Amino acid sequence: MRLIPDDSAAASRRALSMDNALIPLINIVFLMLIFFMLAGSITAPDALPVEPPLSRQGKSVEDDPIALLLGRDGRIALNGQVVSPDALDARLTELLAARQTAGAASTATSGPALQVKADAAVDVGALRELMSRLRALGVARVQLTAQQRLH
Repeated sequence: MRLIPDDSAAASRRALSMDNALIPLINIVFLMLIFFMLAGSITAPDALPVEPPLSRQGKSVEDDPIALLLGRDGRIALNGQVVSPDALDARLTELLAARQTAGAASTATSGPALQVKADAAVDVGALRELMSRLRALGVARVQLTAQQRLH
């Protein structure tokens, strides 16, 4: 049995050339990873997990409405922050006053829009109570958010 001596320089050159061939592939994989991470996080998540009801009709919402979320457990979030029902009136009054003083031309005649996104499992009584509170605070325009039904 004869042993053939291994040329270590040739073996290291072959290993180096195989590593160099993988570098473009690794670069492409990382670029794709970065692309999908950025494309997947276009909108910020809601403060509460809310699944709005389905609707066959509807219009698009304003660019920057005041967002009010009503979760299935009755929790309320205002513009991305969970608030207690007691603090809702004060916080909403502050937001409405700030929007009124900003006085955008589109909201000057009818007041700022409030977008209500309620979970489909929310009791109608809870939604009606929330709408009554909004009316008492002087909210003139309310937009109810729903998911578009495709068929």
